[in-house]
Amino acid sequence: MMHRPLLILLIVVFALISNVCGVYWSSSLATNLSHWSIFRESTNISFDLTGSVEGKISPVESHGRILHPYQAYYAEVGTNDVQLRERISAMEGSYKSIDEVKMQSTVYPDVIDILVDKPVGTDLYTIEYKNEKWPVFIKASRIIAYSGQQINDRDFEGNSGDFVGASFLYNRELSKEQRSVIWLQRLNATVLATNDAILLAEFKPTKYLGYQIKANTTGIADLSYRLRDSRYDVKHHNYPALSEGEERYYGKYDLSRKIEMRSMYEKYNDTDDEVNSWLPCCNRGWNDIRYFDQKGFGAGAKEVFDCTCARINLYRLG
Repeated sequence: MMHRPLLILLIVVFALISNVCGVYWSSSLATNLSHWSIFRESTNISFDLTGSVEGKISPVESHGRILHPYQAYYAEVGTNDVQLRERISAMEGSYKSIDEVKMQSTVYPDVIDILVDKPVGTDLYTIEYKNEKWPVFIKASRIIAYSGQQINDRDFEGNSGDFVGASFLYNRELSKEQRSVIWLQRLNATVLATNDAILLAEFKPTKYLGYQIKANTTGIADLSYRLRDSRYDVKHHNYPALSEGEERYYGKYDLSRKIEMRSMYEKYNDTDDEVNSWLPCCNRGWNDIRYFDQKGFGAGAKEVFDCTCARINLYRLG
């Protein structure tokens, strides 16, 4: 059987449109039996929307004809795998809404690093993708109060494969308060492969999705969420769910829901050789340890975990 070498393709493109800097990069790995790819895109954006509506959705007479009343609202913002979508449609009735959406996205000009390691005498490749620092932040809130013939309301919040969604249909009475916070800080990815197959691929964004809703509904309410695994399913060519759920309610309900999804992947500095260190804090000292970790150890641990530990004679297992 003829073995072809592992093929790695990286494409990085910078595009400038008006005052918005758009950037994307992509990479793909192909072996004899499997493949894996990644595509990332982001822009420099600062967006702020505040709006409110209050009044009656009522028929309008025009040229002797009665026009049936209708209200519609649609919003969608997002970049680099972070997105927010909202949609409302309502018929005759009383309507009030208050909306606020803020988004900020930044593209840092660092080059995406690809590190390939293949130890001598093995056919195992380790490919690491590093240095994507394209943070995105979205904060949104919405309040709705409706009474009338019918209103439909949908929302969707997504972050790097994780999502939360809600759909309220055929409501004669609907009141809803919703808040969401979504941020993406950076991305790492790692792939282990041979010439024949991809053994492991991990997609590792440092991210957060927080969602809170309180609603009184008189129709159909569909609630859903999905937390995606960081490990790629090579057989099915996707990232399976670690946790997911769907709920449906018919009738009159008071609903309350709060969901938080978070993944944190430490960023290592190769110059400090942290990856190979059994005690990473000794590389740069107590002040480099996260506050919550410091708090967990207690203030008295500073002398042990500080860089002074490099001057302490450590016992060896003998």
